[in-house]
Amino acid sequence: MKERTPMIFNIRRVFVRSLGFLLLLLVVLEIVCLVQGEPAVKLGMLGIIILVVAALFAASVSRKLEVHTDRMVLHRFGRTRTLAFSDVSAVESLVMRKRVFLTFCAGDDFIILSNAYDRFAELVEVLLSRVPVQSISDDVRRVAAAPPVRHGDVLSCWLGIVLVLVILWHQLATHFG
Repeated sequence: MKERTPMIFNIRRVFVRSLGFLLLLLVVLEIVCLVQGEPAVKLGMLGIIILVVAALFAASVSRKLEVHTDRMVLHRFGRTRTLAFSDVSAVESLVMRKRVFLTFCAGDDFIILSNAYDRFAELVEVLLSRVPVQSISDDVRRVAAAPPVRHGDVLSCWLGIVLVLVILWHQLATHFG
């Protein structure tokens, strides 16, 4: 019997787009500062910030979860992990300020997922329907009944975007003003 096409879950696109826009603005700010002859320390600090945001962006863009009928496959930047549903011995959850972490354990192997994924409620429902029922903790059942939605990461990106736009405006205004 041929396996159905796996369900694919990605990191929420609204977050990835916001982070990409922030990265673009930071690069523009770095170029403007470079053209204006800003001190090397300022350029270096901005470069470090760009590297951190670029790494987060690359990790977010590359992360996806494939849910097959018999296993889940987590793709991350440079790595792939597979966990068979039949091997799952425990499913635990941790909730911290609307951030949810689900841990799927199979012996020494485990996969941790968060509610940064798009369609998280559907993802939880699908995964819990495929793992052994006895492996699901009561905490996970409570989380699955009403998964919290987190908007803080997107809000943080937009605050960063506004801040970089203000700095960019100030940089250009002082140079041309």
